[in-house]
Amino acid sequence: MIEMLTMFGAALTLAACAPEGKSQQQSGRTMGGGMEMMGGSSGGMMSGGMMGDMRSIRGLLASHESIERRVEDIPNGVRTVTTSKDTEIAKLIRTHVRQMKARYENDQPIRRMDPVFRELFRNRDKALLEYQDIPGGIQVTHTSDDPQVVLLIRQHARHFVSEAAEQGMSRAMRPTPLPEGYRASAE
Repeated sequence: MIEMLTMFGAALTLAACAPEGKSQQQSGRTMGGGMEMMGGSSGGMMSGGMMGDMRSIRGLLASHESIERRVEDIPNGVRTVTTSKDTEIAKLIRTHVRQMKARYENDQPIRRMDPVFRELFRNRDKALLEYQDIPGGIQVTHTSDDPQVVLLIRQHARHFVSEAAEQGMSRAMRPTPLPEGYRASAE
């Protein structure tokens, strides 16, 4: 589901400027080292995963006005519903959630310069992310038994994803502050 004038923001901007006809390999070279900072090694990520993820992110940010989003606090986290009346955008929403879940599970962080994303990925083993396709989009349940991780989950849902759905690229170019009361564990 998951901000900024960080390396990710710069990469998004570059991706948005890349002509659609360029190959993934060409686009990857254009973005250079910033991509490596975002996802670890640039090998397999650049040839498929990262560039596909960037396309879905760019598409969602460009179509943000077609996206509706609701966030509900539940015990230990949030339940979100993200939909669009546009069937292509609804498919893109579902694709994006699947891509981000795979990154989360495989420890392939994005937006490392963003405090909330950095901490969410650092604590990914303390959280559960589940989704269910619904008419027009997807429902996501993101929970943790660790109260500090719950703060991160709620901050990400409300102060990055919902704001990006509302504001588009202008929001994606800014970092997300850590939630009030959050204390990083010493690891």
